[in-house]
Amino acid sequence: MRVTFLAKRIWSWYIRLFHIRSIPCRITPAHDTTLSPTGFLATGPDTQLKITTTAPLVSGWHKLTYDADHTSCDVLFVPKIYPGFLLDDVPTETENNLFRVFPVGSVIHLHAHLPGSATHFFHYDFDPEGFRFDPFELDYPRTQIPYLDEFRLHRFELTYYGKAPFLVLCACISLRKIGSCRQFQRIRTAVGLFKRKGGETLIRWLAHKAYMSLQPPFSPTLWYENWSKRSTTEGENNVESSLGVASTPSFTALIFADESRPEKLNVTVESALTQNYKINELIIVTAGKTSAETRKQSNLLARTHRAVQYVLCEHQNFEEALNLVTSDVICLAQSGDHILPQATESLAKAMIEADADIAYGDEIVMEDAGCRVHKIVLRPGFCMDHFLNHPFTGMMTAVRRNLLGRTSSFSQCESNEAVNEQLILEALHRAKRIVHVPQILLERPKPPASPNSRRLPASSILEFLKSLGFPQVTVEPTTTPELYSIRYRQGPAGKTGVVIPTKNNGDLLKLAVQSLEETVAENLYDLVIVDHESDDPATLKLLDTIASRHRVIPYEGAFNFSRMNNVAVRFFNEEVDSFLFLNNDIQAIETGWLETMRDLLSRKDVGIVGATLLYPPKDPAVSDPNFTSQASGAVLNDTCLIQHAGVMVNVGLAEHYQKREFFRDAYQQGASQNPAVPHLVTR
Repeated sequence: MRVTFLAKRIWSWYIRLFHIRSIPCRITPAHDTTLSPTGFLATGPDTQLKITTTAPLVSGWHKLTYDADHTSCDVLFVPKIYPGFLLDDVPTETENNLFRVFPVGSVIHLHAHLPGSATHFFHYDFDPEGFRFDPFELDYPRTQIPYLDEFRLHRFELTYYGKAPFLVLCACISLRKIGSCRQFQRIRTAVGLFKRKGGETLIRWLAHKAYMSLQPPFSPTLWYENWSKRSTTEGENNVESSLGVASTPSFTALIFADESRPEKLNVTVESALTQNYKINELIIVTAGKTSAETRKQSNLLARTHRAVQYVLCEHQNFEEALNLVTSDVICLAQSGDHILPQATESLAKAMIEADADIAYGDEIVMEDAGCRVHKIVLRPGFCMDHFLNHPFTGMMTAVRRNLLGRTSSFSQCESNEAVNEQLILEALHRAKRIVHVPQILLERPKPPASPNSRRLPASSILEFLKSLGFPQVTVEPTTTPELYSIRYRQGPAGKTGVVIPTKNNGDLLKLAVQSLEETVAENLYDLVIVDHESDDPATLKLLDTIASRHRVIPYEGAFNFSRMNNVAVRFFNEEVDSFLFLNNDIQAIETGWLETMRDLLSRKDVGIVGATLLYPPKDPAVSDPNFTSQASGAVLNDTCLIQHAGVMVNVGLAEHYQKREFFRDAYQQGASQNPAVPHLVTR
């Protein structure tokens, strides 16, 4: 007995420290998953697979490898491992737990990845009989759009490593592909970590470094590399053949080469000359500050390529370059930009199909080295308000030449971006339709750090708006570079009727009414409270108090939010010419908010105005020492999350825009810290 016990101890010791074992796995569909002819089919939002093994799983370090693929061109695998018993933990239809929280330590988060080979390192100490594997998770990125189609997991292999071989494996992986200086620094860090915190901490640190090397976390750079490989380009003149030569517009690209090096100019010119849908004219625009080398290269390109011209003019005299254009459509680009092969083809096709006057697409902004993505600019549909606040359409915006007058003035332009903005602004006087092409058309380097003068001055926007019939409009710079604050300064003559339906919840109602009174002048609004059968004594007492200053009306019967508001509207007099339907859990936190909304209502093209709603800090005293519940003194910073900043469509269901993103007031607090999150502006 003693010998048998000792042998088991030695074998267990050997397994933990030195053993390496390949573990055969069997994958079967579980919740929201069925078999398909080539793999599996995701049938619901919580796709689950059951992983069983021929031998019991041992607690310790494991390596999981597989080849993953799906039928979509742009969906992430976001794998997670759960204990096997959680296969039975299926949410009911009435539970709102798409993002439910599991017990601490019961979930292994693996790195999100795109289709292809994947390798994961993790420490497993769950059920020895197997585990649950979820290939797609809804909580990363933040979305509620599940993947519902076929997917495949080939060569699904699990390998167990004892501590010693796993340590050696991770050390080798983490030290390869880095220079000798970094290798020495990493070894020194590892030795110091072992001395201070022991072997277990060292293994976890090395496992992290090795995992990061084998399976880097998902990033915009990885996404763009994958997109570039998977995207295919169609043959030249595809648009002509599909829509007829007579209907296709001719294109002119004007490339600014003011301060660039010759090699950057070559990149842009080559990308323009190799478009699937050819550019008829290519005009290189140089200026006084253009180097002699770049001018010489511009001249050489003009002599070498029949379609290329070369002109010398400053930004303020850009009409000289514009007068050389003979094509139907104009696009601007900068030296250093890489125009993707399908750019002009996509723009031409969109303009033909929509009979559009202006078309623009998306772009990628690269870091200085050109190998790392700084941000992906996915633009929205066109909105005049948004454009005037912040000219979001960017370079390679296609504009029909006949929209521009021969006397167009660029005297206020001090940059390439300002010329582009002026060109679009001029066209907007006559344009009937503007379309967004939801494709990446341009790859450009990150612009300089000081963009204050990169757009038109506020006076140009002011002049444009006055020409549209807004004589009292004001346009002011903000703390965010390139962003203007526009006010029309001619609100409606009458009052705004404010309606607040409520039932009990006196504390909420008191705060809503108090904040309204503190932030809005009495002569701007009338308030009607709709009391839906409140029976709480404190609330009834509050309603009596409010009734001394405002109107409180009773409402009886089943809850019907629309009907409550419609009933209340009848109680306002003829002084009221607009209505604000307010929930009882809303707190106004700034003065001037209602005036800003009424200001927009003065425009004939505006019928409804919405506001940005925020979630309050969970614990103001802890999470935000600057926050105060007093409406007139509230200070907002990055601790507040956005509840609602408008509605966006085409995301499965309509969804609240930027929901649960950190709020930052671009007008008062400067630019967003996240370059991928658009500014919240009037749109």
